[in-house]
Amino acid sequence: MSVLSILFYRVNGYLGILILICASQVRSDIDDYLPKDPGPTSSNYGETGLLEIPTARFMPEGSLKIGFNNSFPYEMTVIGASPFPWLEATFRYTEVKNQLYSPYPSFSGNQTFKDKSFDFKFRLLEEQRYIPNVAIGFRDIGGTGLFSSEYLAASKEFGPLDFTVGLGWGQLARTADISNPLTSLRESFEIRPGYVGEGGTLNYSSWFSGESVGLFAGLEYKIKRFGTRLKIEYDTSDQSNPLGPLVPINVSSKINYGLSFPLGRWGEFSFGYQRGNTYQFSFFLKGDYSKENLVPKYESPPPLAQPNKLQKEKLKSDKGFYYRSLLRNLNRYEVYLQGATRTEDKLDITINQAKYRSYVRATGRAARVAASISPPEIKTVEIHHLNANSEVANVTVNREQFINAVNKDISSEELFMVSEINAPESNHLKTHEFKPTPKLPDLVWKMAPALRTHIGGPEAFFLGQLWWKTDIILLLTRGLTLYTTLGVNIYDNFDELNNPSSSTLAHVRSDIQSYLKEGKTNIARMKLDYIWSPANDWYARVDLGLMEEMFGGVGGEVLYRPYGSKYALGLVAHRVKKRGFDQRFSFRDYTVNTGHLEFFYEFPQGVTSQIHVGQYLAGDRGISIDLSRRFKTGFRLGVFATKTNISTEVFGEGSFDKGFYFAIPTDIFSPSYRSGNVSFSLHPLTKDGGAPLFNHNALWGLLGDTEYSSIKRDWRDILD
Repeated sequence: MSVLSILFYRVNGYLGILILICASQVRSDIDDYLPKDPGPTSSNYGETGLLEIPTARFMPEGSLKIGFNNSFPYEMTVIGASPFPWLEATFRYTEVKNQLYSPYPSFSGNQTFKDKSFDFKFRLLEEQRYIPNVAIGFRDIGGTGLFSSEYLAASKEFGPLDFTVGLGWGQLARTADISNPLTSLRESFEIRPGYVGEGGTLNYSSWFSGESVGLFAGLEYKIKRFGTRLKIEYDTSDQSNPLGPLVPINVSSKINYGLSFPLGRWGEFSFGYQRGNTYQFSFFLKGDYSKENLVPKYESPPPLAQPNKLQKEKLKSDKGFYYRSLLRNLNRYEVYLQGATRTEDKLDITINQAKYRSYVRATGRAARVAASISPPEIKTVEIHHLNANSEVANVTVNREQFINAVNKDISSEELFMVSEINAPESNHLKTHEFKPTPKLPDLVWKMAPALRTHIGGPEAFFLGQLWWKTDIILLLTRGLTLYTTLGVNIYDNFDELNNPSSSTLAHVRSDIQSYLKEGKTNIARMKLDYIWSPANDWYARVDLGLMEEMFGGVGGEVLYRPYGSKYALGLVAHRVKKRGFDQRFSFRDYTVNTGHLEFFYEFPQGVTSQIHVGQYLAGDRGISIDLSRRFKTGFRLGVFATKTNISTEVFGEGSFDKGFYFAIPTDIFSPSYRSGNVSFSLHPLTKDGGAPLFNHNALWGLLGDTEYSSIKRDWRDILD
């Protein structure tokens, strides 16, 4: 028996909580390091809530959480996010410890039952003096129905107390005896389907249905100093028998209680006692990634240097010396001069850089160098940005006003008013009088340990590999690059994969287990890319080689993106062949043409939509929709779904392809500026229908945050 269990058995539940409350009032130095208000806490299900019941509270906008809960027989792994202040979304992977994977023990082996579900909560009313927070929520939407429920919840704070009351349908009403008021509107509200097995469809006809509704309630007490929360609730959900008579769960009390402890601003730990007989434990890591620089930056912008009299004269009279000085000083800040032209009153430069995620910050670095060493006659500095051999941004700053902004005589907003943001020019680099000769071919490489994962499978939520990953980039000529990714196995547990595909479609993705087991040491990618801008607002790419871990071939892409507009149009097409499971240079006997028409549109608040229409790897045809939100920090949250011309029966479990992703910029956690991000994407199911080719170096992504609206949004970075 664990120490925690012994403690709970020796101290009666309510008395133990009383002792903990009193003890928390004792002065201790540790409280100086703990947050006074850690913000909303999580329920067992991962959404913001008490224990089993939800509340009308929400995570802060731009938040992400990852964690787990254990309350036998349920073990839940959770990923939650809040893309807007009025929306909270949760993905949950549940293992039912006392239920076999299937009704047939010989097939199940030692595998227990697994369930996946999505939850959504929407705010209807925001709390005011006399008005509570009101939310409507959906659990297990489009899933198997194991935890399917809908609810209305209201939460109101009174000092340290936060009260919640709500109405629940479905799983939240299985022990209730209050008649569903909606049955008076329509008889169909009386009938609610139970466990539906395959899932994947929005059974909206069953929402808010059932003979009864549950009236749940609870409160959260904020204990002073430590940020600890005491939770007590009246739970109307039914935990007794979700899967049939083989899963008996005794519920002897509807009163649940527990404690939640903050772990700084990055997590929370909680334990409780529920059903009158079961201990609960949960742990969540969380963060608000909408705010800039979670780790303070210690990398100061370069000062405005003051050349001596002799240097000033030479910089003015000797253009060669001036250009070389410009080149050398820019290099110090990892900004690389590609071309320059100095006229009587203007400096025109083209730069390339990979250090700064913000193009505006790179603009500021270049402007500081130019303002420092240029003769006094130079009044304006025009800065063109290159990425992948294509001009993507063009900013002109007034030199005098820029110096005033650096010296804090004017604000960055005032500087913006006298600056220009112009459309990129496709052939501008060729017009420069000074063009340093690049040393080509140029080799860049990096290596580091990395993780390969298989998440959400029937064997376990997480199977993975510790992988020594080497990325090699060989720049052959301007625009022509060889990309290679090699992986060497360090440790893995992929041998536990034992659920081979039974798909009737071509196995374009469902053979993932074979690729993971046989390609532990592999060539993940080896391909040539040539990228260029054939005309203003047009971008193009052709590629050839091993595109990804499962396919190799040849193809290309073209993108039309009018500068300053909200939309872009694209076309991508490839002919590819399926690679061998060992992921070396062998191929299997499957070839397919795949390609899509693409439409991109940028909405306010950093929301981007992508629509792709075309043919997928299994030869099926359909449409994919991707919605994402990008925050000021560069943090991005997104969801996607694909529906093709194959039936739900042929597709199998899940009915259609869907998932979510997020990307966290690495420099959020770094004291210095750097580009790149840590990204994660989850398909709850790896299926063959609606499977696209992984489009490495997609043109839309290469353009980055270079639009007028993005530069305006990031303009404060010009002085950082």
